[in-house]
Amino acid sequence: MRLLKPFCVPPFYSQESYSDILKTAETLPSILSLSHMFERPLGVPEHPVDFSVWILAKGRRDVLAGIHEGLPSAFYAQEPWRRIRDFARSWVDETSPLHDVSSVWLEFDIRHRPSGIPTPLLFFTIGPHLSPQPGLELLQPKPFVSPEFASLRRCWELIPASCRYRTLGIFYSRHTEAIRLIIITNPDEAFAYLEKVGWPGSPAKLRKRVEKFLHFHSEIALHIDVHPQGVQPQVGMEIYVDENSLYRGRGGDCRPLLDLAVEESLCLPEIRDALTAWPGTGTESLADGRVVRVERMFHHVKLVSQLDLTLQAKAYTTAEYEESSPWDR
Repeated sequence: MRLLKPFCVPPFYSQESYSDILKTAETLPSILSLSHMFERPLGVPEHPVDFSVWILAKGRRDVLAGIHEGLPSAFYAQEPWRRIRDFARSWVDETSPLHDVSSVWLEFDIRHRPSGIPTPLLFFTIGPHLSPQPGLELLQPKPFVSPEFASLRRCWELIPASCRYRTLGIFYSRHTEAIRLIIITNPDEAFAYLEKVGWPGSPAKLRKRVEKFLHFHSEIALHIDVHPQGVQPQVGMEIYVDENSLYRGRGGDCRPLLDLAVEESLCLPEIRDALTAWPGTGTESLADGRVVRVERMFHHVKLVSQLDLTLQAKAYTTAEYEESSPWDR
């Protein structure tokens, strides 16, 4: 994170926001993830920037499992971190149904975070051939067959067959029983899905409200929060600039998408300009002789809608790190 300091500047970042992210990042092992994501609303001049780390199956899941250079032992005084460790141990185990989990996100709400050990939100992504049951039963205390998960089971069964990936999120740091469900599919199926699962709003009116944003890519990532009482009012839609942005995190020109957000009064012009200046690459030499290549990228915009179709837009940017030792050069 310290390598990003020259680029973490106003108006997207405040000095306080960067400092808070750095404090959170430095509580984690540096080898845990070589991919970071940053999130911020677009329509306000100042706002804390939230921070995530992305861990691929081929990455350092052994660190998350506490097998090799793991998290500080003090973390395991918290139940969420014990559950995350147990989940990761199954993820590492080649005989476990969780071994095929594609990736895990740990997201940290920076705003109003107390000092000390950070408590994350955890998201895990699986393919259509896997059940969510083993993962959910490690990450929270209720059996998947319990009545509290009836709504989630129904939503899961109604996921379109064409959906390549589906993600579940556990909100450890938020006071809610809801589980986040994210599916990647085309807009027609996404809005039909909202109808099928009983979203309390009007999918047709929502589609009309966001139609201009649906022409950048053939698919969107749809977010719903599934509570024991049913699907919650808030809906999120991730909008990507192109195929590379969605599946490889390396999208093309973000300006047209951000220009539209400005036109729709969802983004301040100065925030748009800061985001278009973010992408780039650089290298830094460390004191021990290692060289780190840093690639900064724009990832996506998420539109968040309430029942009255009031929209908020958030931007997500990434930084990826690639290390080489002196003898590799």
